[in-house]
Amino acid sequence: MAKVKEIISAIHKVANPQLAMSWDNVGLQIGAAEQEVNKVLLSLDVTENAVGKAINTKAELIIAHHPLIFQPLKNITHPLYLKIIKHNIAVFSAHTNMDVVQGGVNYALAEKLGLKNLEFISSETGAELYQIAVFVPPSEMTDVATAAFAAGAGKIGNYENCINDYDVSGQFKPLTGSNPTFGEVGKLHKTVERKLEFFVESFHLNAVIEAIRKAHPYETPVYTVNKQQRQSDNFGLGVIGNLSQPISLQALAGEVKEKLGCKFVKLWLAGEKGSKKVKKIAVCGGSGSSLLAAVQNRAQVFISADFTYHSMLDSPLPLIDAGHFYTEYPVLEKFENILQQFSLEIEYLLPQEHEIKNEVVVV
Repeated sequence: MAKVKEIISAIHKVANPQLAMSWDNVGLQIGAAEQEVNKVLLSLDVTENAVGKAINTKAELIIAHHPLIFQPLKNITHPLYLKIIKHNIAVFSAHTNMDVVQGGVNYALAEKLGLKNLEFISSETGAELYQIAVFVPPSEMTDVATAAFAAGAGKIGNYENCINDYDVSGQFKPLTGSNPTFGEVGKLHKTVERKLEFFVESFHLNAVIEAIRKAHPYETPVYTVNKQQRQSDNFGLGVIGNLSQPISLQALAGEVKEKLGCKFVKLWLAGEKGSKKVKKIAVCGGSGSSLLAAVQNRAQVFISADFTYHSMLDSPLPLIDAGHFYTEYPVLEKFENILQQFSLEIEYLLPQEHEIKNEVVVV
């Protein structure tokens, strides 16, 4: 059996918690990291139904996309929390950190709809981007660069081991007590070095600096760290992709409903005809209204959820609202893929089991 902390570590390798937005609350929310797990329940939300199924199936861990706890608690008296604790069930969430990664919520949705050649709509994440520059002897360039790459530096989009390097001239005078790799104590030493520059996300920064220091031949490596005004190209909200063949807006809405298993979808034509053929599609799992401006002139239709009345009226782009639940539910398969490295039994809270208590749909 795997431990809770081992399962969390595997998910965090895909969706680092530092990618989560500042307002979010991700990670282990209830339970012990050392608890052993034989069965996992995958659910979009930690609802009464989800907890009930976890109890009935003897699942020791619930992995959910949406956090159970968003705000700090002053007490623990809620019956659902008490039930979870009583049955010794751990609860873990990967929310906005799973939204912004390749292989996360939006990639899962795009793949479900058959989109190819994916690119992020927005580079917004909870992480920051830095540029590191380090000066090394030419003979040691490969070793230092290789160590930095292994620690997480130098990845840009679909490319890795990305670096700029060039010759620079420098000088230094070793002082008493130093142990210089080159030069002599008390004498000015002039040298030609290679300056290496690469980008790294904030959650890899410390590991990259430590890797550079260990691989560097100098007693005191010289490096600079500069925070960038832009964010990384490796993460972002929503994606834009292409269908293999053009399809009419009306037919696309029908395919979205079928492929996602929605009860219904809403199609806003934005003055277009339902017969208009489209091929370049933008998608965002969950609430996508904030990305409307970024999608314009880049896609022919936007598939997401929770569009308001006015956002639909104001949109010059056709919209398909497929519902918050149905546009995010495909991510559970991504969680299952990550868990394949462990010998675990996996249960899903199925869409028909997800019904919110007391919700009534009148048709």
